[in-house]
Amino acid sequence: MFHGIIGTPFEVNQGAYDNLTLWEQMDNGEQYTPAKKFLTVVPIIVFLISTHYSNYDVATFIINFTAVLIVLIAKLPAFHRVRFFGINMGQNDYN
Repeated sequence: MFHGIIGTPFEVNQGAYDNLTLWEQMDNGEQYTPAKKFLTVVPIIVFLISTHYSNYDVATFIINFTAVLIVLIAKLPAFHRVRFFGINMGQNDYN
């Protein structure tokens, strides 16, 4: 959800965040803030818990590992404002 929805639900910023995802809007785009660190650690903890409770099944591990990689790669600073395959491109991003 943090990486999939662009814009804001309210018109309080005069369009400043219209082409940014919620993750990019958090903390004014600053990287490695306490909130972003916490939201990066949560998927890792959920991955470790799900691996344990699935009794270390290989098929489940591969599915969970792939999901956690996708989630964590999207949170890297190198991917700030990067759009793949035209997904989440705003009106001003086509120029």
